[in-house]
Amino acid sequence: MMKILLLPLIGSLVLSGAAIADDTGDVEAVLEAYSAALAAEDVAAAETRVLSEGTEFTIFEGSGRNIGWADYRDHHLAPEFAADGFDIAVYDWRDYAIHVDGDTATATFTIRMEYSVHGEDRERDASGTAILTRTGDGWRIRHLHTS
Repeated sequence: MMKILLLPLIGSLVLSGAAIADDTGDVEAVLEAYSAALAAEDVAAAETRVLSEGTEFTIFEGSGRNIGWADYRDHHLAPEFAADGFDIAVYDWRDYAIHVDGDTATATFTIRMEYSVHGEDRERDASGTAILTRTGDGWRIRHLHTS
């Protein structure tokens, strides 16, 4: 009788462990795809990784603040990518620490940037925090804070 009761419990623990491991990989894949889209200056590809409706997405960069994907896209990303003399050589997120709790995930990471502004090469290391939400279409970024 005891063996019969333990089998479902063990099975659920194994399955929940696998789901958590898969979630962590899925969250990392979303963050990698988003940062790769920014490195490629591809706003449309980045948009597929965020909650893009209304004010669901927020981002704080240094002292800057954008509420809603359209605000960030139209007033920050698109103008920056279109600016003469601005070119990204490296924009790489790495060293992820990811925590999944139900339909919410948090991640911290480091950012490596190498870019040029009007012919002047620059580089910078930064840090980031992300909050993601599980949707019917997979994980999407709800909030970013980079500095």
